[in-house]
Amino acid sequence: MDTLFANGHGRLEDRDNIFTAMRMAFAMIVVYAHALQMLLPWPVAGAWAQAVDFAGQHALNAFFVFSGYMILASLRHSKSVLAYAINRAFRVFPLLIAVMGLVICALGPVLSGMSPGAYLSQGAVWVFFAQVVSQADATAALPFSTLPIEANQSANAPLWTVRYEIIAYAGMGLLALTGLLNRRWVLLAGLAGVTMVSALHGAQGYSGTMAEGVTAGIRFALGFLLGAALYDWRERISLSWAQIGLAVLLALALHPTPLGQAADILATALIAMRVGFLKAEGSRVWRAARDVEDYSYGIYIIHWPVGLLIMHFVIAWEPGIGTTTMMALMTVFTLALAIPLRHGIEKPFQTLGRRVARGRALTRPRIRPEEAPAREARRARPI
Repeated sequence: MDTLFANGHGRLEDRDNIFTAMRMAFAMIVVYAHALQMLLPWPVAGAWAQAVDFAGQHALNAFFVFSGYMILASLRHSKSVLAYAINRAFRVFPLLIAVMGLVICALGPVLSGMSPGAYLSQGAVWVFFAQVVSQADATAALPFSTLPIEANQSANAPLWTVRYEIIAYAGMGLLALTGLLNRRWVLLAGLAGVTMVSALHGAQGYSGTMAEGVTAGIRFALGFLLGAALYDWRERISLSWAQIGLAVLLALALHPTPLGQAADILATALIAMRVGFLKAEGSRVWRAARDVEDYSYGIYIIHWPVGLLIMHFVIAWEPGIGTTTMMALMTVFTLALAIPLRHGIEKPFQTLGRRVARGRALTRPRIRPEEAPAREARRARPI
């Protein structure tokens, strides 16, 4: 009984969590889901394919829960809103620019049949590059692609979620800049408001302007705000297995109702956070998971171009390639690129971002005394 109600909520400052390993696992689930999407008719059919797609959708929801949790922690420990904004920009854009540079320099010429020089001399290529990097059109079609499958013309299909991360970062920074973030009820009010909008959307639907974007925005806002609320109220939310069981039962009960999406994301959030804080100090596997390098962002944004290259070269001589083989090839080549990109681009620019942020100041978000960053928090890996 004690285990059922025991507090499972840890402290980010202690770094005794496996959040990084979980984000990488979520990224690989998305890779597998996209491997299926590249090879099978969409929407996917069959029990296994639908199960993988289900897991991929929940992996994305968990990504946003973790993001909300850790981004609020990062903001609480930032010396200023500007420092926070600089760190966020250096976290997102250098690797995005590098990957899209690889896309137009390597993938574009291969799929177009042009020489690299001829391809890069096309104005449409640079418009495409600017659209994606700026997130004005994150899933813009790759210019001059000769891939026969219309759904795969985009070289950057997974990047549609990045804009929602950026919007969430900006919204959180704005709340801090105006001082509203110091009132913890603001996050709860925002979460309640988004939950009501989600219920209304579930009941009546929406088919107006940017219908898909509105649907995705509601979904990811729920996850992000849930994560942020879990951080802000961590002393009140124990992440006990009893709480999680109630959340799962609630999600099952409300699944066919307009509140089904909100209840589902709540259960996902509690399960993901509880698993993330699981500890097994004597286990080498757990220690390896705790200390693993974070390749999740690189895996997420490079795997789709890798898949397109595999389709171009492999399917030409093996049209009947299976989804397991496709996943294996995508995993090997994705990691082969994500690892050097992490160490050669992502980490150096994160370090540079922190250095730039330390020399800047703007309106400081007022941090409650009990949340002043501890010495060990300053040594924690960047979020």
